[in-house]
Amino acid sequence: MNILARASAVFLLVAAPFCCNADDSSECHAAQVVEHVMEQFAIYGPRSTDREFFGFIYRNHGVIASAVVRGPVCEWTQFCEVNTGKAAPLIPQGAKVLGEWHTHPHVTGSRRLSPGDVLGANKNSHIRCYRAYFSTASGEIFSWSPGVVSVWLATDSMVRMGNYRKAYDSAIRQARAAQVELPVAAYP
Repeated sequence: MNILARASAVFLLVAAPFCCNADDSSECHAAQVVEHVMEQFAIYGPRSTDREFFGFIYRNHGVIASAVVRGPVCEWTQFCEVNTGKAAPLIPQGAKVLGEWHTHPHVTGSRRLSPGDVLGANKNSHIRCYRAYFSTASGEIFSWSPGVVSVWLATDSMVRMGNYRKAYDSAIRQARAAQVELPVAAYP
């Protein structure tokens, strides 16, 4: 992720009201955030063939949502990143920021966090309730502590949450068995 773009987004995020300590699940809406994050990975994970998607998670008028942006097509010869600064202005005024998620592309993506991923999330760790999530190139979904500043410590704090490819494949099989068409979600 672009460290400079994420740093510029911090200013916008600081102005957003925050809710609570990250360890206070009921006040931070932890269960709803996890459900929302898994839904976002189900939508954007399969679309991450050759680019990253990024979203700031927020709560506004009782609804958990994401401000989502997509990165450019990733090339083997370049570092792949998405300009996260473009997501911050999409957060509604007065929303409570709760975290971030991003995908790694299937073709050129990594199975690990980058220093930019870790430092970008860490710059927002002062926001109460802030959690960070990412998916690997193989579809594995993890949460990690945004309070750390090294890839090693972030990796040590990771918690596996599932795999969007398995969930997506299962949903397709179920829809085909029931002869139901799956809706196609559009992204900005």
